[in-house]
Amino acid sequence: MATVSGDIFNEEDEPVQGVTVTINGQVDYSMTTGGNGRFEFQEIETGYDYTISASMNANATNGVSTLDLVLINKHILQAQRLDSPYKLIAADANRSGSITTLDLVQIRRLVLNIANQLPNNTSWRFIDANYDFPDPDNPWLTPFPELINLNNLSGSVANRQFVAIKVGDVNNSAAPNLMATEE
Repeated sequence: MATVSGDIFNEEDEPVQGVTVTINGQVDYSMTTGGNGRFEFQEIETGYDYTISASMNANATNGVSTLDLVLINKHILQAQRLDSPYKLIAADANRSGSITTLDLVQIRRLVLNIANQLPNNTSWRFIDANYDFPDPDNPWLTPFPELINLNNLSGSVANRQFVAIKVGDVNNSAAPNLMATEE
């Protein structure tokens, strides 16, 4: 038997609370991260393949503001580029694999409280922290891993991490320690 554990942090290395983390394979377990962003699954049978995934689709307006709209607009106009692949993914509100004025429309609907969720996206996305983007200026060039695969688990695995991305929040102002419930 083995233990599989890790953490969920945002781009600013702040732990993210309220994330549902699931391990699937020979067993299926789920848990929710606490204030420290940590997850841990115990008594996992070795010798099998497992997949770890993270999800949270709540508080869509957390951290999303007019400043985000301004920064995304500057990026589209090439006046000031977003400087990380995580910010680029956050700006892709409609999950199209690009950043356009359609993303601005979706985010503006959140800011104005016309909508309380994104129609084609979740409010948070999670990427394996060990992943290196081949082209950081184009994170959609190749599919990025939103899960962690553990093939033929031979023993305990620690420190597997996800980077949490708050969709719509490109200035990293979202509070990562809010519980994952709607107000």
